[in-house]
Amino acid sequence: MKVLLDMLGNETRREILLQLSKRPCYVSQLSQKLQTGQKAIIEHLELLREAGLLETRFEKIEKGRPRKYYEISDDFILEIRISPGFFTIEKLLPRINEEVLETLPNLKRITEQLDEITPLEGDDKIEELKKIYEDLQEEESNITEAKKVIEYLKNQIKTEIRNEMIERELFF
Repeated sequence: MKVLLDMLGNETRREILLQLSKRPCYVSQLSQKLQTGQKAIIEHLELLREAGLLETRFEKIEKGRPRKYYEISDDFILEIRISPGFFTIEKLLPRINEEVLETLPNLKRITEQLDEITPLEGDDKIEELKKIYEDLQEEESNITEAKKVIEYLKNQIKTEIRNEMIERELFF
């Protein structure tokens, strides 16, 4: 995971990822947007691709050879947590874990709603998907807040343990 942090430590690579998070791009688009030479952009893109952060696809154009588009990989989520006495980096693979759904009833309900709208088409489907997306954003916000509480409590416990250990060492 240190390689990923080193990768993200470069400002140009962060800018590339920011642009690709908005939409897939080809080399000359990124070069123009970032005002950086195409050779440098290609080198950065290859490093990001080798690290698993990017995928490529080719798209035919009317004239000339197909364009190579770069996009953020669908199966990559990186989470970094830092607090006093705690540092983790996790690469998360997005997939549905049924055990997690059992502990989060709102999320389970949302996934069931998503399954129910699969047969819909057109505007009806779009409207339902928008509602589900809003529900997911709210659930994500709730989970993010819960994670903050958990991290706070863990830090409080670690501090208490550390204080108890220091006190014990002073009296023995």
